[in-house]
Amino acid sequence: MCNNNYRCDGWRIGFTIVDSNIGVAKKIMKTGNGKTGRPISFDKDAALEAAMLLFWERGFEGTSIADLTQAMGLNPPSIYAAFGDKHALFQLAVKRYMEMRAQYAGKALEEPTLEKVVRALFDSTVAFLTTPGHPARCMTLSGAVGCSVDATPARDIMTEIRKQNEAVMRERFVKARKSGELPKDVNVDDYTRYLSTIIAGLSIQAANGSTKAELKRTAEMALRHLGY
Repeated sequence: MCNNNYRCDGWRIGFTIVDSNIGVAKKIMKTGNGKTGRPISFDKDAALEAAMLLFWERGFEGTSIADLTQAMGLNPPSIYAAFGDKHALFQLAVKRYMEMRAQYAGKALEEPTLEKVVRALFDSTVAFLTTPGHPARCMTLSGAVGCSVDATPARDIMTEIRKQNEAVMRERFVKARKSGELPKDVNVDDYTRYLSTIIAGLSIQAANGSTKAELKRTAEMALRHLGY
């Protein structure tokens, strides 16, 4: 599951987020080794969007600098000057994803009743996974799949986001417990993990090629088992 409640400041590991205002396009940037890079004369927003979609599709480890140069239409020195190294670019891409694509779950948690919250989580997840124009999966699940040491920082970012997502869900379910909507014999932690597992499973099924109709039927089955 993805939402917009993760605090992006926690991702700033050894780099500074570059101002995305296109008005700075003519300014000279500094590269990571202190050398002066070429003036920025491209649409940084469009370039970052392209990088985000590529990381979303292939993950951190499956995306090479050569892939990024082709997708972004930039040479490596321009990428490094504007966005930093691959890790820094990945973090900027994840920040963009969380702020511009993954806000649906946070909105679902704002529904007034527990039933509406749970239904909205499933409905919005299915809608998100089947929206044309981006990969049919959640970036927080697919973006950092890998086992090499080089992928560890990216994997840690995604793990932290997923944990934060569950923490926000848990807060909402605690509120439902206090209002009497969630029975006292239901363990809130287990309930949170259960829903997170099913919702993450929808992303996996979407990546496997399940259609919108199939995902909807799966969601409805889960809702029936949940008593909705």
